[in-house]
Amino acid sequence: MAPVKRYAVGAGAVLAALVLLAGGVAWFGGGYDRWRSARLVTDACDGVLPADEVRAVLGDRRLKAGKDTSEGSLDDTTTSLRVTCGIARGADPHDGAHPGEATMTVTVNGVPTLDREDRRYESLYPPVRSTLPPAPLGQGWSGVFAMGHHSSGEAEATTSVLLDCSPGRGDLLVTVAVEGKKYLDDSPLDNPERRTAFARVATATAANASRRWNCDADLGEPPATVPLPVNEDEYVAPADAEGACSGVTARGKTVDRVWESGSGAAPIEECVLGDAKGTASRLTALYGPYAEGARHDAAEHTGKPHPSESGQRSGLDEGGYWTSAECPGGGGPALFGLTGGHDDETQETGADRAYALSVLKAFAERSAAAHGCAAPAAPTATTAP
Repeated sequence: MAPVKRYAVGAGAVLAALVLLAGGVAWFGGGYDRWRSARLVTDACDGVLPADEVRAVLGDRRLKAGKDTSEGSLDDTTTSLRVTCGIARGADPHDGAHPGEATMTVTVNGVPTLDREDRRYESLYPPVRSTLPPAPLGQGWSGVFAMGHHSSGEAEATTSVLLDCSPGRGDLLVTVAVEGKKYLDDSPLDNPERRTAFARVATATAANASRRWNCDADLGEPPATVPLPVNEDEYVAPADAEGACSGVTARGKTVDRVWESGSGAAPIEECVLGDAKGTASRLTALYGPYAEGARHDAAEHTGKPHPSESGQRSGLDEGGYWTSAECPGGGGPALFGLTGGHDDETQETGADRAYALSVLKAFAERSAAAHGCAAPAAPTATTAP
């Protein structure tokens, strides 16, 4: 019987070795990378990042955690919630799906900002950089998807989601910005699967944040597709506008085409006016945190409060015109502005001012009505003191 026993023991040892070898191959062949990246993602941003969605954008390899900060809460009456984190991916020529460098920055902000005095020298909320109007996220979300390019050649995609929390708790703003070189350039964002993957990071983070901080907001559906932001060749005649530029009139050859945000609930809407030479001026509607941030930035850049703080309706010191409207929900007044249209070397005429005020009025009235806000005050051409 001894030989049989020795044979059985030997066979068992070989089998165990094969199992360990197979496990080692899986571990060093990708299992460790997946485990490590999952731990890195789930530990970031107070645990609200969705691991699967983040890895769909950045992959599993060469991930590194960036600066991670957390302060305040939705229950704090003095310090607003602000959580930030970053995840970077190094270049990997052996990863066919995610070859280039990329950085993802995620921010969760409580809205409005309670400790503004402590943040005097910084913006209250992350910017949404967009060369032309961003696209409403839709599918039950109040948010936008925007694209931009840096002078260095890097591309950036930003998704913002604004959550309307239960009464008495403030709101939540989730912003996800992804910057990349080869990864974005080799697989442009006109790929709907790529845009959807980016947006799902923001919407899933928003859903997790709503539960984490007891926001109890109504949530949308996981995006099935995300509209492509407006491109340079996607202009229409003003009379044919159906989105943010609806109601805006042309002005001879000076303004004979517009680029517009699509229809849909979004905290930022834009209508860009121009001609065959390019864009000339921009109409912008800002709601909630973005209106709050604009008033804050005006005070920081000019040393004076935004005219809306004193109830004025006038042009800003840096040029342009604006008006405001009261909106439901206690999120503060919305701001509507027009910037550009002429440079320092061109004297603005009375006809220029009349046209600017008329298109701003039409733009603001349409946007305010779509958001359930009161009718905006008529803008004026008076210069702010």
